[in-house]
Amino acid sequence: MAYFLIKYLGQSGGLESISAEAETKEQAMQNCGLPLQLIDSVVPDHFGGIKAALLEKKLPLVEQALNLSAISSKLESGKTFAKAIEESIDYKKLGVSSQKLDACAAPKDYLELLRFDDTAILLADAGDKAGRLPESLTRAATSIKEREATRKEFGKAMMQGVMYITLGFLFLIGIPLFAGSTLHDFITVQRIPLTLNNLSHVIMTLYGLYTGYYMVIGAVLVAIYMFRSRIWDMTRTLPLLRFFNERAKIKRGLDFVESYQLLLSSGYTNPQSLRFLHQRSKGKAHLLYAEALDRLEEGNALSRVFENTEWPPILYQNLQGFEEQSPGGRDKVLSNLAGALKEYYLLYSGRISRLCLMTGMTFILVSILLFAVGFYMPLISLNQGLQ
Repeated sequence: MAYFLIKYLGQSGGLESISAEAETKEQAMQNCGLPLQLIDSVVPDHFGGIKAALLEKKLPLVEQALNLSAISSKLESGKTFAKAIEESIDYKKLGVSSQKLDACAAPKDYLELLRFDDTAILLADAGDKAGRLPESLTRAATSIKEREATRKEFGKAMMQGVMYITLGFLFLIGIPLFAGSTLHDFITVQRIPLTLNNLSHVIMTLYGLYTGYYMVIGAVLVAIYMFRSRIWDMTRTLPLLRFFNERAKIKRGLDFVESYQLLLSSGYTNPQSLRFLHQRSKGKAHLLYAEALDRLEEGNALSRVFENTEWPPILYQNLQGFEEQSPGGRDKVLSNLAGALKEYYLLYSGRISRLCLMTGMTFILVSILLFAVGFYMPLISLNQGLQ
């Protein structure tokens, strides 16, 4: 999902700008809520994701789940959605004015404005259209709680891995800069005849790279960020990255099963369900739902719709013969499938945690080896030679 910078004619008569997340420029113009005649230009906002992460205020997921449960209870007691939102959420803390809140019409508009989780927005929209909004909000709250429980289960190990990777990168940058600068000073300024070994040459090479090409390295990092989607598509099947790719596919399949189960129980047909999910999805899922919808309209069974390497294989396997099941049997199949996908998600999350931990430890050990052998060994050899 990309970000676009939309410039429009503001109330003061001058040009103002907002950033919108969308697949295309046209979708950004539709989703921004501005009249088309006021929009002056729409251009890609390459740093929109960073600005959103730093500047956008969001409720923690646990708090979102609690708020969704509270809103559901208030709806069941007969209150309107607007009143339930007003009583359950401190929206001013998020920088949302009461005027913006009053401009919302459907439940999804409120949740989008308050920057709720995408799954909650999707389920709320489905429940609203099916007349089962309180149930859908409760299910969204449960989904968020389960996801948070899963995250916490492997979060500690993941944080350790991230910490070790960060330290490893700092060591790989800091040690060559310090040791390389010192060795360079000994050799070129003080004219000390040091005998360098292979790791010493590695340190000197990295020192020259960091000090002589830092602008190039910065430009490469910026380019990687700007073209991260294309780079990910080219590298996601590599041995170390495939775990992240597999977990993303499992998460995509889990989101489909949870949303489709609610839509199906609400009376939606398969084409209606996929069309709804296509309209509400983002990123890679948006394209995959479009392909799935085309396959379904061609007369393919639901299982064949997901016969694609971008979906987890278990989805295709478990949906074979799905149309032949009774309504109760279909619900059971989907419940079992959701449970299995959650187990797979947890499995791959654990693998990613271990991978991060091992990678970080490797970086740190390599850094220590460079420092001990590449820097200290020449100094020790020189000291022994002087004695």
